[in-house]
Amino acid sequence: MLRVVDAGSRRPLCTLAVALALLAGTWSYGSRLEPRSDFLELLPRDSPGFIAFEHQLGRGSASASLLVIAASPDRDANEWFVDSLADRIEARMAERQSCRSACAADAACANRCGPDLVRAVERGTKDVQSFLDRYQWLYASEADLIELDRRLGELLLSKSGLLVDLDEELEDEVGEEPGNESGGEPGAGAAPLLSELHRHIAEARRPVDGFPRGYFELPDGSAAGLRLVSRSTGTGDSAGDHLQAEGEADIAALGLASRCSTCSSIASEGVGPGFPPDLRIGLAGDIPNASAEKRSLVSEAVWATVAALVVILTGVVVFYRSLWALPIIALPALLGVGFAYSFAMARYGYVNTVGAFLGAIILGNGINYPIILFSRYQEFRARGMQPDVARREAVWNAFRAELVGACVAAIAYGSVGVTRFRGFSQFGAIGFCGMLMVWLSMIPVVPALLSLRERLQPRLPPMLRDRPSRFGPGGEGGPLSKKLERLTARSPRAILAAAAILAVLAAARLPSFLRDPWEYDFDKLGSRSSKVGGAGEWSNLADKVFGGKGNVAGAMMFVDRPDQTEAARRQILDNDRRDPQGPLIAEIVTVRSLLPGTEAEQRRKLELVERIRSRLKPGFVAALRPDERDEVRRLMPPAGLRPIGPEDLPRLLRSRFEERNGVLGTVLYVKYRDEVSLSDGHNLLRIARATDNVRLPDGTVVLTASRATVFAELIRSLERDGPLATAVSFIAVVAVVIAATRSLRGATVVLASLLLSVLLTLGGAAWMGEKLNFLNFIALPITFGIGCEYPFNVYDRSRLLAGNIGAALLRVGGAVVLCSYTTVIGYSSLLLADLQALQSFGWLAVSGELACLLGALLVVPALLHVWKPNGGSPPPAHGAARLS
Repeated sequence: MLRVVDAGSRRPLCTLAVALALLAGTWSYGSRLEPRSDFLELLPRDSPGFIAFEHQLGRGSASASLLVIAASPDRDANEWFVDSLADRIEARMAERQSCRSACAADAACANRCGPDLVRAVERGTKDVQSFLDRYQWLYASEADLIELDRRLGELLLSKSGLLVDLDEELEDEVGEEPGNESGGEPGAGAAPLLSELHRHIAEARRPVDGFPRGYFELPDGSAAGLRLVSRSTGTGDSAGDHLQAEGEADIAALGLASRCSTCSSIASEGVGPGFPPDLRIGLAGDIPNASAEKRSLVSEAVWATVAALVVILTGVVVFYRSLWALPIIALPALLGVGFAYSFAMARYGYVNTVGAFLGAIILGNGINYPIILFSRYQEFRARGMQPDVARREAVWNAFRAELVGACVAAIAYGSVGVTRFRGFSQFGAIGFCGMLMVWLSMIPVVPALLSLRERLQPRLPPMLRDRPSRFGPGGEGGPLSKKLERLTARSPRAILAAAAILAVLAAARLPSFLRDPWEYDFDKLGSRSSKVGGAGEWSNLADKVFGGKGNVAGAMMFVDRPDQTEAARRQILDNDRRDPQGPLIAEIVTVRSLLPGTEAEQRRKLELVERIRSRLKPGFVAALRPDERDEVRRLMPPAGLRPIGPEDLPRLLRSRFEERNGVLGTVLYVKYRDEVSLSDGHNLLRIARATDNVRLPDGTVVLTASRATVFAELIRSLERDGPLATAVSFIAVVAVVIAATRSLRGATVVLASLLLSVLLTLGGAAWMGEKLNFLNFIALPITFGIGCEYPFNVYDRSRLLAGNIGAALLRVGGAVVLCSYTTVIGYSSLLLADLQALQSFGWLAVSGELACLLGALLVVPALLHVWKPNGGSPPPAHGAARLS
């Protein structure tokens, strides 16, 4: 180790050249990382929920959509926009399809034609209306048809004189009022009967088509929508980004970029011809929501890292009164960040939500190592050591504490890395590599920069030279360290009593908190901005525009074969009925739910329809008054009706139940009751129990899944892996502390500080009503690491100073405070995140950090003052005899 120090000191420029080359290379390579904000990226890949959901993503034909909404008071303008945009997209699709057809089997040629991004362009329901107009008689209920047939028969008998209506006889005796005479025409009364049946048919077909003008629009026409059914998964993939970019370009080509509030393209001035000036355009659906989350995540992560770096380095410069402290402290930490993201790029190719913020966390936490080393160096220089001796002694003197700090940090990150939950394991693996690189790079880089600093200082103008350090001639720190030294020496028992009171208050809430510490309200974990603006705001309007009509609302699930659909539907409903808390499901829609009954039911209806047609004979109709005749001809059943099946449904409806390979009938939609909140984790767990991986009566297990599956799996993974990560971290940290202190007194003091820190952190969360979730839980293992690192630094410094607790606190107190400051800033960067789960991670981690600082600077010295060592002081380590 000392050879590495000497080599870096003798050849500082070579060492720095290598370090800067590594810095540039790792940051360049790591910058290619793709952030993924979907919660699916947090689940274990081998979990049943993930396997089932990923299986469905590979089969679904319409799992992701891009909705374009036009809003203005002018209904015609909104519809015109929908048609204009749809025409452009359909023309491009046809052009690309023609190009690909001409390429035949030439893959390179087909790639040049452009990506195949859109499965279907849905501008409205006109084809659905044509279909329903053709087959609407089949959508009448059998009872209504029987009643119409009966009443028509009575009407015909009445008009032929074979049936006497007593009410009519009575009216004839009394006399009819003028203007109410039927005239004795044979068909009088047939049109009202048909009109009444058609009103019933209109009600029956309303769930299939609720858009009278054939456009997806609000009833008053103030907003209309276009739906693009994509080939994207809707989880922020490149296909979705490309489709959104093309859609924005089409909007711009219509002269409406300036009216699109959610478009990321550069807005143009003015509005295209034919459109009202108050027309507004917005994008909604899976694709723009995922894209907005991804852009927000990248922007927040970059700003958080930059902000953390600026604030951290400003604090470092102020504390050390030296601009040279910037590269000395920052370079190893920046190398750690670059190496961490390079590892992530090589190992995963992407980072999940929490991994995107690891840069700021590694900066804040990893910078502790060079801070301790630089502080030791400045202390030794203040005590009169020569620069080369001070560099070597600083590294050797700090090595033990740094090694323990590195070990507990490795444990903190490694403990979450051993779990199957990717929200933990990816964070742990990337953080472990980054912290390891900080520790490894520190030993050659910091001495090299110190050597270069010593060489350049005499040659710099006075105004650019470093000011005298805060360390006094005896190596003591600044005013804060002196106050802490006096306080802990004079009132150790009072400090311990205050700590005990805080511990009791914190522990008072823990039993109820630990019985169920998990956050089940997903409204408290998601994006804040999506609820009030952007794609989320337009998605709310899109929900009103489409309203579930023609959209087949509900959670989409798959069975393996079409013949399993009905059995799966019955089994899910049966599972739901057996829920002891009551049913959650309102209905389950399959492709046959859109048909007018089974084939047998349709044939019975057709018999009734033919009988009704037979009653409305041409001669009977021809004898009607002209207005009556035209109405009956318009309303009477058409000839040639036949039973219809799923394949006869119009494309708009049929595509909802098709797989990507065209298989029809394997899709079902589970609709939940209106009062069921899908942001309540308890409900999601119940839904998952009823709908996930359904076992059919014949024993077959069908891989069914939905978005509820993902969130339920998050909760189950947290309940399973959370305690595992906590136990691994705690046991390993305790083992490191015992091995490093090799003293009952030392181990007890350090572990007491650790337990107090954890107790205050959890107790504070309990008092504040903060629950644990799939992201903030990581703060607990990290708190274990920091909860040992700081108190061990104080204890080990007192050991090196032959048990002089006050001298140890004077020398190391300022550095520990600075370490805590930088770590707090790193965690505070999470508070800039829009995702509330990340914000809660930041709050919990900051509170844990402050609790650790309190334990290290007050409780540890107080305990050491009260608990005097027996049998004399421990033998000094290398160099400590001279230093003390």
